[in-house]
Amino acid sequence: MTTADIKLSKFLRKGIKFSCLMCGTCCRGFDEGEIYLYEDDIKRLANHLNLKSIEELREFAKRYLKTIDDTYIWKEVGAKQAKAHRFKTLVFKFTGDDEHCQFLKDNKCSIHEARPFQCQCFPFWQMMVFDRSNFMDYSKRCPGLKELKGNFYSKENILEWAIAERRLEMDYFLKMKANEFDILKVYPFLSKDLIENEGR
Repeated sequence: MTTADIKLSKFLRKGIKFSCLMCGTCCRGFDEGEIYLYEDDIKRLANHLNLKSIEELREFAKRYLKTIDDTYIWKEVGAKQAKAHRFKTLVFKFTGDDEHCQFLKDNKCSIHEARPFQCQCFPFWQMMVFDRSNFMDYSKRCPGLKELKGNFYSKENILEWAIAERRLEMDYFLKMKANEFDILKVYPFLSKDLIENEGR
């Protein structure tokens, strides 16, 4: 996977300045979307929270995670057309009237050092770096994106984040595909009732 695989909007090609102003807006649900979790995220969180056993991971999952339906477009070698595959993926379970992340405490991330990749790479998600309208839409709610001050991120920095996100998504899809799209085989600590009850 190379930088040629992701096209930056013209707006970002000279780089931008951005610093998180710790407002907590992106840690709340509603229109902000889901926080996807991948295998490395789970391992990092388990280590940070000192979760040692399968049972502890299972309890963690019941309290903090849910599954949702996801789609990935994949073209097999030699195939004429790509095919959309639907499968389950893990996300954080939000709580409260404002649907905030359960790790948001006093408007600060209580797991900041071990936060998921998706939180780390904001605002350089694929959907935002190639489409200025998505970027501007988030700018309406994110004070840091309104100001565009602080740390400078070059075109290369931005591409690195977006490419890393795409690689994570592809790796997860391929692992799910290799396991017949059974998330319980990929994450054996999950319970069946979490899949049945939360994945709707």
